[in-house]
Amino acid sequence: MNKFIISESEKQRILNMHKSSSSRHYLREATMAPEPVITDSRTAKIYFGQEGQYDLDTIDITFIEDWLRPLVQNSLPTIQKFYKDTTYPLPKFITIGAGTTSKGSYSANKRVAQRRISEVTGVVTGLLEEMGINDEIIQKIITTNSDYTYNPTNLDANFYDRTKAKSQDKERFAYITVKQMTTKGLSTDQITGVEHELEYARGSNINPDETSIAYQICKLKTYSDITDLNKRVGNLQNWVNGSITDDWYGSDYKERNKIVGCLNTAANNSRKGDIAAIAGDKITIILQ
Repeated sequence: MNKFIISESEKQRILNMHKSSSSRHYLREATMAPEPVITDSRTAKIYFGQEGQYDLDTIDITFIEDWLRPLVQNSLPTIQKFYKDTTYPLPKFITIGAGTTSKGSYSANKRVAQRRISEVTGVVTGLLEEMGINDEIIQKIITTNSDYTYNPTNLDANFYDRTKAKSQDKERFAYITVKQMTTKGLSTDQITGVEHELEYARGSNINPDETSIAYQICKLKTYSDITDLNKRVGNLQNWVNGSITDDWYGSDYKERNKIVGCLNTAANNSRKGDIAAIAGDKITIILQ
């Protein structure tokens, strides 16, 4: 009877190949999903013509509704997708605040500001209810009372007499700030595609295609995309620095700068701040 006999070193090599394959398969399965990303922030103000005024007229109400409705509609798919998500909790979507002049006491001005906030909140809440959003979700996407901001005019009360301060119309207002959201991030298949294209661009790493490497890394849209790719290649910082190098063909500073810029844009999309920088002829990438 013939037996197939292999050495211990060959057994270990095969075992390591199996472990590596299993690990890469697990990382593909564990790829993070797309996440909610703030695209921009917009603010609208409603001004009050009289000292102590807080009531909104029909024109003010119509303005708020017409301005807010399309912004909510644009973000609604993302809100609906992530409102239960604990990994990617929704940021506060709508912030409501107010300001007053410094004429009168602080407590009196604060009461006026809170009334203005309350009036605007009622209009905003009514619109969201009209659009079919339930109360629980409305509470999640609008700032709570404790988050409201109140800033009276910057007047030195120790020096000036508040009762004689001259009012300025521009200081009597309520505001609504909306942080529009969309869904960004690569799917598992898309991350795999980036990984394969990077491997192809690097080749045997004798004369890698730095332009293509930068192009592929710039496909990353979120911090999760960066961490996914980091797992796929083992260590993204080491992988990039081992591929983008200065040699007798010249410096690859343009590709480094492009990669750093794209990584920081993706990280900032996820509200993580900058995570990449240039250090000499290397790139540093700091991941949590």
